[in-house]
Amino acid sequence: MKSAILFLKSRMEGAVALQTGRLFLWLPVTMGAGAAIYLNLSFEPDLWWVLLPLIICLVALVLARRYGSSGLVINVLILLMAFAVGAMVCKLRTEHVRAPVLSSEISNYNLQAYVIDVVSPSEDQPRLLLAPISMRGVSPENTPLRLRVSLRAGMLEATGIKPGDAISTFAILNPPPPPNMPEGYDFARNAYFQGIGGVGLVPGVPKIIASPPHGWRLDAVMKLNRLRWSITERLVQTTAPDWKNGRAIGGFAAALVTGHENFIPHSLIQDMRDSGLAHILSISGVHMAIVGGFIFFALRALMASIPWLALHVPVKKWAAGLSIVCILLYLALSGSPAPAVRSAVVACVAFGAILLDRRALSLRALAIAAIVVICLTPEAVIQPGFQMSFSATAALLALAESLKRPVSEISVPMWVKAIQSALRGLWLSLLASVVATAATTPFAIAYFNRFSVYGLLSNLFEAPVTAFLVMPALALGTVFSATPLGGVCLRVAGMGLWLIERIAAFTSDLPQAVINWPSAPSYVLGISFIGLLWVCLVRGKVRWAGLVAAAAILWWPRVSPPDIWGDAEGGNAAIRMGDSAYVLRSKVRQYGFQQWTQHYGLNVLDEAVRDRNYICKGYGCVPLPQNPVRIGFWFSNKPPKADRLSELCKASDLVVLRNPVGDWPVECASVNHISAGDFHTLGALELTRTEKGWAIKAAQPLRGNRYWSRPSEAEGEVGF
Repeated sequence: MKSAILFLKSRMEGAVALQTGRLFLWLPVTMGAGAAIYLNLSFEPDLWWVLLPLIICLVALVLARRYGSSGLVINVLILLMAFAVGAMVCKLRTEHVRAPVLSSEISNYNLQAYVIDVVSPSEDQPRLLLAPISMRGVSPENTPLRLRVSLRAGMLEATGIKPGDAISTFAILNPPPPPNMPEGYDFARNAYFQGIGGVGLVPGVPKIIASPPHGWRLDAVMKLNRLRWSITERLVQTTAPDWKNGRAIGGFAAALVTGHENFIPHSLIQDMRDSGLAHILSISGVHMAIVGGFIFFALRALMASIPWLALHVPVKKWAAGLSIVCILLYLALSGSPAPAVRSAVVACVAFGAILLDRRALSLRALAIAAIVVICLTPEAVIQPGFQMSFSATAALLALAESLKRPVSEISVPMWVKAIQSALRGLWLSLLASVVATAATTPFAIAYFNRFSVYGLLSNLFEAPVTAFLVMPALALGTVFSATPLGGVCLRVAGMGLWLIERIAAFTSDLPQAVINWPSAPSYVLGISFIGLLWVCLVRGKVRWAGLVAAAAILWWPRVSPPDIWGDAEGGNAAIRMGDSAYVLRSKVRQYGFQQWTQHYGLNVLDEAVRDRNYICKGYGCVPLPQNPVRIGFWFSNKPPKADRLSELCKASDLVVLRNPVGDWPVECASVNHISAGDFHTLGALELTRTEKGWAIKAAQPLRGNRYWSRPSEAEGEVGF
């Protein structure tokens, strides 16, 4: 027994010794945890409450160092201080970006605004990002910094609106919407950090007006975006002008260069999602790595070919410095979306390491990049893109760190070496794809409830096309677009993009291309994330203990689905039947219903099932006698007439109304009701049948009272 204890102790000491120098890698992890905890608080803490833990940790660390505490104690205090720093940075960022948000009481506005950018997610969904000049009925101090509006299909081309224009229009605007379901995606929080204080629709035709005077910063942003838009239009017209789907291929090319997705058809975007290739459409790590690497090696080879430069200039450092400049130019050209900013920081840190004679690709360099990103945009730590990109990169760097260099053989024929190198390259590509897919799968399941079965296959074929053909050709074609060389390069890029489009279409059409995966409890993703980080950042065999936690998102029991879903404003509802569900209004407010069914892995039933359980006429849905769910619904902002309300009450034990309710009729006295005031307080609802009645889980109380949410004093779950 004693020998076993001694053996175990020696093995533990050996495992701990292997972690020497790895503390720095955990600093961005604890900083990110501090920012995430702050963002998920149910109240907005004062600055002093966030500053106090940081001061306590700093004082404790100074005292521990002074009085010679153990290394373990000091390391724990350093990590705790990093946690407090993350929370403090996020608090400062939250206060810095605070801006007005529109009231929900008024929705019709006549406004004049500058067009900052075109932010359409696809060809059939034109959207504009606006900077309001004036809004009738809104004082200047209450005017939002930015608005996001949707246009009618084809309106963007019909009006010729471009970034930098000033427009006058009528718009239907509301505050950024809350989550569509409890614990769902909170668009309002993301909009808060982007300065977007209102979203809505322009039902008519915007009119271009003379641009009033404005500041130099806004002018610079609009001129840059106008340049980006002109490049986008040129790429759409010249990448594949003679092809049947040339517009789609040109839009694909523009998305990789300028970030504009306005000319990509929705069908192509769906194929990319189903095939596991959607990450290509968002300018991120892959694009920055390819562009930066191509420029670095091209410049290094060019300068090395000039004898004087090769002898008198540190060619590698000059190439790295110029690559940083090119990366920043590409970042500006892409519109600086959050994924591109993160990737640019990582690339600049890598090239900066070369300038300082350090290893460019290492976990330490990645940790530095993560710290920089958290300091710049701490809200990114709870976004899927941040988590997926850094997890995949960390996994690949950990793989590179663990791989042994191949033994160099002597006197081996060149053709043998070529075959060996090709086989090793193929093996490494396959291994890297497997590792990157495994690292991002927990997030794909947790956030999107889907797994692309053939994602590994499609990425394996797509990666060399993008890396060696598309991105270099697009870079050269964009720079030399006014020359014949530019035209040739764009045609080459078009062929590569067509091939990627064919790969996406083929794999997305294969049987069972996408598996819908119900969500586990929200905390399980944190367990998987910690397990994944443990595998990547810990040295030795003990790292593999983290695999059990990393795979928790797969084996953890799923969340039991509720029986009823209610839209955040009472505009729609859905009923669960076993492992399926049907929606009461199939033509409106479908996005929330789709999120809800994906989250719980429910199949969607057609209207015939609804009609066997409800009589839906106009804005009302009355349960039939055979329906086990005795809940009636009224979806209009105007109250129902007396006879319609009486009909609802007679058939229901609970009536859900979108309109405000004054005096509840006597004939409905025995019937509970949920009305507009409850939706304002509770937001989106989930109802679950219990022995005591219906239990309600509401979205708004779970969000708490933050700058981006409406105040609420209700509890997370109530019942009646």
